Amino acid sequence: MAKSKCKHCQDRKETREGVKTNVGFFCDYDHAAKYALNHAEKGRKKLIAERKRESNAKAKVKRKETAQRKKELRSRSDWLDTLQKLVNQYVTKVRDVNKPCCTCGTANPNIKYDAGHFFTRAARPDIRFELTNLHRQCSVNCNQYGSGMRKEYAEFIVNTYGQEHLDWLTDESQHKSLKEQFPHWSDIEKEIMRYRKLLRDNGIKPIA
Repeated sequence: MAKSKCKHCQDRKETREGVKTNVGFFCDYDHAAKYALNHAEKGRKKLIAERKRESNAKAKVKRKETAQRKKELRSRSDWLDTLQKLVNQYVTKVRDVNKPCCTCGTANPNIKYDAGHFFTRAARPDIRFELTNLHRQCSVNCNQYGSGMRKEYAEFIVNTYGQEHLDWLTDESQHKSLKEQFPHWSDIEKEIMRYRKLLRDNGIKPIA
C-alpha cells in the first residue's frame, strides 16, 4: 500500500486512509486543521516581526535625522567651546600630566591645574587650539591671579621651543583664522572626534 507523510506530525500513513488537500497530505482533518492554525500563527508572527523591523528602521532614520538637525542648530561658538574643553583636557591629563606649572614650576598635587594660554583666546583666537600656545599651568596663582604670568610664560616657550617659535606664535600673518581652519561645523566636529579618541586611547573619559 502507498504511504504519504503527514505535513503536521511527519508520520507516514497509508495514503488512502488520510486526507489530501491543496497544501499536502494529512493523517486526518484534525491534523489538517492544526497545521492550518500553526501556519497562520507563523504567518502572523512573521508579519509582526517584519512590521517591527520596519518600525525600528524608521525610528533609526528619525533619530539620525534628529541628531543631524541638532548638530546643524548648534552655534559655531558652542562647537568651538566643546573642542576647547577637550583640547584643555588633553593638555592637562595626557600631554602635560604630572608636569610642573609652566610658569612657576610648582608640582603640588593638591591644587588645580588649567591648560593656560600664552596668547589668550580673546587676543588670538587663531591660535586658541595651537598646542604650543597651551600648557599645564596652576589655576589660581598663575593663570588667574597672575594673569597668565606673561613674562614667565614667554621664557618657558623660548626655553622649550626656541625664540623663533615664540616669534612664529606672535606673528599673526603666520596663522590661518579660525574660519579658515574650520570652514564648517563638521570640520570642528572632526577635530572633536579626534581629541576624544586621543583621550580614550590614553584611558581618559572625554568631558565633552
